[in-house]
Amino acid sequence: MISGFGIIYEDEILYCSSESKYTAFEIILFVEKLISSINPKKTWRLNNIYMKGYRMGKERMIIRHTLSEDNENVFICIGGDFQANSKVAAEMLNEFYEKIHFHYKTATILKEASKKPIFKEIIEVATDYLWDKYEDLLESEESLDREPQPDVSNNILYCGISAQGLPIISQLYSKIFFENIGVDVTEENIELFSSDLSAKLATIAMNTVIRAKTSIREIIIDDIENSLRKIILYGDINSFSLDFFASGNAIQIKEIFKKLRDVLSKEKVLQEEFNGDLRGYRYLDEVISRFYEEGL
Repeated sequence: MISGFGIIYEDEILYCSSESKYTAFEIILFVEKLISSINPKKTWRLNNIYMKGYRMGKERMIIRHTLSEDNENVFICIGGDFQANSKVAAEMLNEFYEKIHFHYKTATILKEASKKPIFKEIIEVATDYLWDKYEDLLESEESLDREPQPDVSNNILYCGISAQGLPIISQLYSKIFFENIGVDVTEENIELFSSDLSAKLATIAMNTVIRAKTSIREIIIDDIENSLRKIILYGDINSFSLDFFASGNAIQIKEIFKKLRDVLSKEKVLQEEFNGDLRGYRYLDEVISRFYEEGL
């Protein structure tokens, strides 16, 4: 099922096929701020975002993320209830990109053209065509077997636990972020970075709930420099949120995340309401670290 089309240039939504989808496409802006802050080299490309909520149901936004001639972000997006590895959805996204590129050869031309009334008409001709061509193909697409995944090592980069948007546990496991931003690896910088990352992840989650009326579940990013995927996963443990950042094989990373969530779900302190006293949760650092050392 196709739910909407969007075009985003840096921090501006140039086109949204439906007013009701605007807040969902806005989530890309919050994710882009996170990516830009931890990957200023701009070698990471947003691939897709998966959300799931009581009102909205399941929604995956598939994204063609490129850089403009001025090194600014351009996102060509399609929302819908797609399978993660849907070949039909991938073909549709590529055709949407090609149709936009046919009319607007550069991102600068695209941005300038978006200010003119005819822009929306041109894009809607393309989206109407894509809707007619792909809607039935998506609905009839058979359940896909898991595609072969590259044989790469899986690495947990960060893990955090929060309650009501307040970080409780914030643990960094990789130096990759400091390599990206050119900051010395010191205890003070690790603590500052972990707190900042935790806050940004919480902001994405909270804005998804408040603005899009749904819950974010995963963000997949392609690292084109190292040919690796970065995966951000969100999961609920009663009234707490588990935030997980890793790289490697997407399927295996999701399985590791599920195991960690199962381990943490057995902790009594997470089975009760958040009491506001962070001291009672500090030992969870050790639980996660032990899983990290043994679980991969």
